[in-house]
Amino acid sequence: MRHRRKTRKLGRKTPHRLAMMRNMVTSLIEHGRIVTTVQKAKELRRLADKMVTLGKRGNLHARRQALSVVRSRAAVARLFEEIAPKLGHRKGGYTRVVRIGPRRGDGAELSLVEFALEPLEEKGGKEKPKAAAPETGADGLIPQAAPEAPKVQEAPPEEEGTTAGGGHEGESQPQAADADQASAGAEEAQGEGGSPAQEPQVQPEAAESQPQEGAAADEAPEEEHQEAQDAPPEATGPEASAEQEADAQAQTQEGGAAASPEGAASRPKEGDA
Repeated sequence: MRHRRKTRKLGRKTPHRLAMMRNMVTSLIEHGRIVTTVQKAKELRRLADKMVTLGKRGNLHARRQALSVVRSRAAVARLFEEIAPKLGHRKGGYTRVVRIGPRRGDGAELSLVEFALEPLEEKGGKEKPKAAAPETGADGLIPQAAPEAPKVQEAPPEEEGTTAGGGHEGESQPQAADADQASAGAEEAQGEGGSPAQEPQVQPEAAESQPQEGAAADEAPEEEHQEAQDAPPEATGPEASAEQEADAQAQTQEGGAAASPEGAASRPKEGDA
């Protein structure tokens, strides 16, 4: 497994690969940009950034370290005098790799490697104003704002031509005139010594009793009719005359029995006569 192996072999032995990297970084310093494959460009970027860091340091020891990699003294002088000062505003990322497409022939992906000499653009735009520190009183406490009073909602203004009940003025005027006339008539009647006529009020109990009386009156004929049907039929002809004679005799006998004690008391005794 290829763990923790960051170096790209590029299909070459170590001495060959190091010599190729030295030639490429020298060409980059002399010309400012070169075209190569993507994998070689990424590996070259690591070495070129180290050379720019030595050029920014600017002392003799840094020059000797750069000469151990770069093959030309003229290239080292340009690195320390021209390129490093232009990249002083950057803290890293001194080179740029731009892909430009496949190569004719084998189709390898090509890229452009160059120094990023353009000045950096400030990000974020305008700076936000810092919030002022709260003022403290004499006792060291921060004063607090008084609580706001609750807002009272105002009633919407009434529209012209309408009354409180929602009607129009033209509709309310006749009603008001009728009410004024009625009140004036009541005042005149009271001034004459009489009282305004009052409408008779029907008590609810009396009103309820009337239907009940009508119902009782309807029930009375029904009861009489039922009694008439239950009574035995009257006798006619000789039977009726016999019954009448028997009733008359019974009544005379009852009357004679009632009068007999009084007659006995009123008669004088024979001996007294």
